[in-house]
Amino acid sequence: MNSFISFLALSAGCISVSAFSSSIHYLTTTTSSSTSLTLTLYGSQGSRSPLVNWAANELDLTLTMGDLAKNPHPFKQIPCLTDDNDVVVFESGAILNYLQLKADEKKDDIDAKKSAAITSWISWANASLDPICFLETPDGKV
Repeated sequence: MNSFISFLALSAGCISVSAFSSSIHYLTTTTSSSTSLTLTLYGSQGSRSPLVNWAANELDLTLTMGDLAKNPHPFKQIPCLTDDNDVVVFESGAILNYLQLKADEKKDDIDAKKSAAITSWISWANASLDPICFLETPDGKV
């Protein structure tokens, strides 16, 4: 949990988001265990997708980048995440919550109190920091 809370704290500072967004490399690795899920992210650097990449990295989860032409989001927006269990998650806050759940399952560390705290911070950050951290350019990019 400490690394994810650190992730949230750093993203709350906004400086980290802009500083890291250009240096985040999308992770593409194969899963090492037959019980591991393949998490596929449909996104781009010009969206909130780098936050998802960053969180996955902090949580030691492997992401594969998906073909945007095959994006399963009902309105073809990004970011959108899928896994091998036919789960489709969209909206960055919902994806961050899902990644935390996957990391907790991986560690067999499911804790309602921790989950509530993380969900609270993700919700607060999305509601309060979004207008400050993610400024839209004239061409509609973040």
